[in-house]
Amino acid sequence: MEAVTETKAEGHAPPEMEAPTEPKGKVVDLMSALQDSVRAAKQARGEEGGEGEVREIRPKTKAPAKNAPAKKRPAS
Repeated sequence: MEAVTETKAEGHAPPEMEAPTEPKGKVVDLMSALQDSVRAAKQARGEEGGEGEVREIRPKTKAPAKNAPAKKRPAS
């Protein structure tokens, strides 16, 4: 890296770097790993591995309106 900065400072084109031939690490699909982990945890607990239970959601009722706070009187 130092050689690249020196050549750029001198006004010359930097030397070309070789691209890595193969990746150095393993690429992991995080979503599939998470799904596998959740599935394994459910099986360990004895739960079914299928979809969750679907329930109907009822709309909430409106709360009654609050009274306005009392007006403050100036100290006499």
